[in-house]
Amino acid sequence: MSNLPVADLLAAAVIVICIIISLTRGIIAEAGAMVAWVVSFIAARTLAVPFADVVFKSVEPHSLAVAMGFAAVFFLAWLLQKLARSLLSSLMSAVGLGSINRLLGGVFGAVKGVILVTLAVMVFSHTDLPKTEEWQSSHTIPYFESLADAAMPYLPGKDAAMPHLSGKAAEVEELDD
Repeated sequence: MSNLPVADLLAAAVIVICIIISLTRGIIAEAGAMVAWVVSFIAARTLAVPFADVVFKSVEPHSLAVAMGFAAVFFLAWLLQKLARSLLSSLMSAVGLGSINRLLGGVFGAVKGVILVTLAVMVFSHTDLPKTEEWQSSHTIPYFESLADAAMPYLPGKDAAMPHLSGKAAEVEELDD
């Protein structure tokens, strides 16, 4: 284990921590939390003005009332979804599906961990870190660079190329072919 590069140890640590957290929370809580943030944002964006016009009609300037409406709708939508996730998790445990919920949560955590490490590799590829010996000697970074390359066309600002300072991602793609 002492021969593993620091980058590999950090990548493994992030993935293992995500798995452990997601195993304890379960798929309902993990996936539900992600959905809750998106749905809450959409609800707040859609309903902030009408909500502010009804609840905060005496607040001036109107932009402050809208900001307060956005925050209130976001929080209420998030809270309702939190209650629904708790109820659904309890229901799954009550009918004997708690272990499946946690197992699928662990799988979700592994995917989340890989995504987090891939995002970190994307960010760090724009620094001098890939020039370091620790990065160059990594066994796993080339795989995450390949994942980052595959994700780039789907991200905003996709025209900004990700520099590959290690040069190992191309080797990984050749091995996979």
